[in-house]
Amino acid sequence: MDGDRGAAVALGDPITKVAGIGPRRAEDFRRLGIERAGDLLTLWPRRHLDRAAITPIWQVRPGETFTILGHISQSALKTPPGRQPFLRVVVQDPTGSLVVSFFHAGWLKNQLTPGQKVLMTGRVDRFGRNVAMAHPDFELLQPDEEPRLGLVPVYPLAGGLRARFMQQTMQRLLPGLAVQAADPLPPDLIRQEDFPTRSWAVQHLHFPHSQQDREQARRRLVFDEFLRMSLAVLMLHGRADTRAGQIQDPDSALVRKFMQSLPFALTPGQTAVWKEISEDLSSPRPMARLLQGDVGSGKTIIAALTMLAGLSNNRQAAFMAPTELLAEQQHVVLSRLFASVDIEVGLLTGRGKSADLVRDDTASGKLRAVVGTQALVSQGVRFDRLGVVIVDEQHRFGVRQRAELSEKGIFPDMLVMTATPIPRTLALTVYGDLEVSRIEGLPPGRQPIQTVHISSADRRVAYQAVRDRVRMGQQAYVVCPLVDENEALNAKAAVDLAEGMRKIPGWRIGLVHGQMPLAEKTRVMGAFRQREFDVLVATTIIEVGVDVPNASMMVIEQAERFGLAQLHQLRGRVGRGAHASTCYLISDPKTEDAEARIQAMVETQDGLALAERDLEIRGPGEVLGMRQHGVAGFELANPLRDLTMLERARVVARKMLTGDPRLNRPEHANLRQWVREAIDEALPGQVLH
Repeated sequence: MDGDRGAAVALGDPITKVAGIGPRRAEDFRRLGIERAGDLLTLWPRRHLDRAAITPIWQVRPGETFTILGHISQSALKTPPGRQPFLRVVVQDPTGSLVVSFFHAGWLKNQLTPGQKVLMTGRVDRFGRNVAMAHPDFELLQPDEEPRLGLVPVYPLAGGLRARFMQQTMQRLLPGLAVQAADPLPPDLIRQEDFPTRSWAVQHLHFPHSQQDREQARRRLVFDEFLRMSLAVLMLHGRADTRAGQIQDPDSALVRKFMQSLPFALTPGQTAVWKEISEDLSSPRPMARLLQGDVGSGKTIIAALTMLAGLSNNRQAAFMAPTELLAEQQHVVLSRLFASVDIEVGLLTGRGKSADLVRDDTASGKLRAVVGTQALVSQGVRFDRLGVVIVDEQHRFGVRQRAELSEKGIFPDMLVMTATPIPRTLALTVYGDLEVSRIEGLPPGRQPIQTVHISSADRRVAYQAVRDRVRMGQQAYVVCPLVDENEALNAKAAVDLAEGMRKIPGWRIGLVHGQMPLAEKTRVMGAFRQREFDVLVATTIIEVGVDVPNASMMVIEQAERFGLAQLHQLRGRVGRGAHASTCYLISDPKTEDAEARIQAMVETQDGLALAERDLEIRGPGEVLGMRQHGVAGFELANPLRDLTMLERARVVARKMLTGDPRLNRPEHANLRQWVREAIDEALPGQVLH
């Protein structure tokens, strides 16, 4: 009867139509993201237990993993003196018995009761004089129930759902559901890449007959995820479009005059990147390039040159920064740079009379260069002839803002910049529509930064070092702990820290945090730059864009609370002048990951090496917050492990869109719908080019 009902279930049916799933179980499935029967297809196993055979207990030995089948003879909570309680279970079969321990899992006592038939898979180790298992995977069986052997899927569970019920339900339903689902890949591509059908791959990833089947199924499904992501990113940004953009002149008289006015020559790294950008600007295809440059590598000069190339062509140039403070700072820097070529730079960060004037002058074309925040992409902002778009600190913006700013012009050239080093795997993933450039090396005069880790008990060492630097006429930053995502709480932490330091004579303490009005933040930063303060206590709003060459000391409280990228950015605020600089990380790491981050900071100043380490520690889904970029993340694919497949999918996506920019051909109908669903999931309402 169950088989008949399972075969009759359609992809779009509510989960309650499945035999054995009533309202209560349906609620448990909803907690796993399962609303309809078709959602079960991609409820992927977390892993597979390799239960090739059952081993009699008398044959198990330390150092290996075994599967045993028996009955529970004893089950009791134990609390050794001075240690945490644990559940001690004795499993017995006809050949002997084995002790099994579960730590921090007293709640299992009600499941693992004497007389219960149980199948357990785990590593056997020696504990003192005894041989035992700790925390095995287990499955409770009915007295007459035979265990499932082979590669057994382990599914995520919620509420009252049990492993055996999940396995039985999935095995019964998957064949009928899998054949109903359309294969998104056209047949020619499946043959070209030597892939199995998606239906076969789905069924064999859940219930493989062998490890070889499982890997073949995973290979197909990983490619599907990468191809879907690559197509979504390319189509979101219009990179599938083959229409011509604007040709700019990177060697115009205006650009040459600006270069001659600079009091320094470009570094070899800057020169190499400018050559790549110049080729893009000279091409009729709109530039779409990601510029990576470590802290202080000189990205702003490259941005200025790119903007001037557009201005030479009687176009407008826009520069978008992630915060008002950074927009103001970039406005000051670009205004100073462009003064040598008589170019006025406007600033647009919000509303008011001055903002209205900037909007009017931008719309009329009177104002040719403008710096702003996300206000630049608001509906009230229009450009006369936008030719160049610069997006600073790209990881702070979602894909929507980038696309909206680009749409203010007619296929403008776009340069997105970041000082957050991005591993190649993530650059290919999140910025799949962009060519990637990296400024190698630092400008002359940049000093190496000594990084020191000390415990909170020894923090006086760091603050004494700060006082010593202040006596020498140098300045320092002190970054308060990252208390919470709530900026108000972080601001309070900064205020408390500053007030405590002000009670100690001998230094002048400034304070800046995200809750202060913009004018006050700007005033304090200006005063610090003018040496009116010796020490600036701050939250992470100083993470990027702040340039005070006289600052040679950085102290970061509770450094384990910050990610590697943030720590690297904060450290980069010093070492920008002639003084040898030091960064103190005050930290008592409580986890292996936190300890690994602190150790990585001490060992290297290479931002890209740190980014790769961050990717290893935290995983690809978390490093840049992929959802805000229009990428919902991956369920099976891992850009680190599957880099070759990622690169192949990117090549296939570009080739496919070259011949069919909007996937309108009949053989691409399923694929277009699949990509459309991915975009809707990540960015509801986003226009698909």
